[in-house]
Amino acid sequence: MVGKGHVTCNLCGSKIYSCTTTQISEIIYRNAPQDLNIFAPHNSWICGRPADLDDIHFDEMWTWSCTFRAVFLRPGQGVTFHLSGVGELRPTHYISLPRDENEMILWNHRSRSQHASAISNFVSRREYPKAFPIHERCWQLMTRILDADVIKRNMDSFVPAMFNPNHLTRSRRWSDPILVSPEVRAVLGCTAALAPRFHPTTQKFRSIDAWKPNRMTRGFLGTDPLNDSYIKSVIAKYTAKYTSQREKGCEPMSQPSIPTHTMFRRSQATFKTRNVFLPTELILNIADHLEHQKDIRALLSAFPHWFPMIPDSYWRRRFIEDNHLESNHFPATDALDWQHVYLHSDRLPRPSFGWRNRQHILSQLEGVKDRFLRRLKQKGIQE
Repeated sequence: MVGKGHVTCNLCGSKIYSCTTTQISEIIYRNAPQDLNIFAPHNSWICGRPADLDDIHFDEMWTWSCTFRAVFLRPGQGVTFHLSGVGELRPTHYISLPRDENEMILWNHRSRSQHASAISNFVSRREYPKAFPIHERCWQLMTRILDADVIKRNMDSFVPAMFNPNHLTRSRRWSDPILVSPEVRAVLGCTAALAPRFHPTTQKFRSIDAWKPNRMTRGFLGTDPLNDSYIKSVIAKYTAKYTSQREKGCEPMSQPSIPTHTMFRRSQATFKTRNVFLPTELILNIADHLEHQKDIRALLSAFPHWFPMIPDSYWRRRFIEDNHLESNHFPATDALDWQHVYLHSDRLPRPSFGWRNRQHILSQLEGVKDRFLRRLKQKGIQE
């Protein structure tokens, strides 16, 4: 797909940047584990796999946003969609993305020409004339929230779910004519014509970042939202502290004990929450229906005697699942006080810009998830 403009991620709403001074593949090599052979060089392109980025953390500001893929669209009767592989936005702002979603092709900055001809396994603009670009990092996080196969089977519901009215251009000057076409409006579910100065983003878009990252009030957006070493160091610190306390014979302070007095179906006195005793399985089911950590804190502040009934394995699972982390990157259940870690997870990694950006992006993706699931429900499809 070839085009010019200011390209923006349709999942998080932030700009997709182009590395003008350094080859993105060299940045990947610099941040990857040593002796990792990722790419196979070709004349004007360097080939690899998107999975090669999984264990890499981009240290340089905004370099994480240079790799992206796109959902391509072919309008008409019987709209078809295609998820591309991973590529980069070249300094000329030309977009070229591989057809295979499991392939990554980056531009070879050492090539003589920035206008190298697209190779045969790139997505053809003639076949798919319109595209919705998304950061590769955002796509990775999205597939931790929603099953990738469910998304790909229901692209007709996912693409309009990406559409966020807050991610709109605010000037006629930056309008993209392809976005106001009846076909695109139909796909996005826009039954009425959009106001002249508001157009959704697909291929061209004036970024909400206001041109330069250093002008942004939320500078944390430039940091890589994946594989942040800070959260791992926080967990390591608490693991060491917990281990030291256990070696000294100091166990964590116990929570209020479970009431042992006789229980009645109907209280003869004023209702007291301490009289409410439920089986552990039911307490865990209630907690599972609460989406946010603050909601669980509120629940346990009302029923503090439920604390000792919730096992450490539950707190570890909720910490990992709520933050969409990889389970194998964290210590075992008995390695630290997971209850403390989970209930204070909103404060533990606060100094980390990468963690703040991750939480910001996840909040955007949760909105996509909600809109997507509503559309599936309307179609009568279970996730």
